[in-house]
Amino acid sequence: MLLGYYIICIIYCFYQLNKRYKKSGIEYNSPELDAIMVLVMAWVLAPVDVSITWIRMVKEAEQARINQSKFDIDLKEDSIN
Repeated sequence: MLLGYYIICIIYCFYQLNKRYKKSGIEYNSPELDAIMVLVMAWVLAPVDVSITWIRMVKEAEQARINQSKFDIDLKEDSIN
């Protein structure tokens, strides 16, 4: 089970690493060091990245809800006048 978790974390980290490199348009500067870093720290990096992504999504959703409620209040005030 621990080995399965580790393999999933490694795959996730390599996926995110490749996605970041493709997005920035930069080819690998030092793929050996990146691979070593992922192999050593994947079990920590993947849960941290997922947690940060989840927090960011919840924060954006909360902000969208607040903005929508402000918009609804403005519409209600306009219809009253």
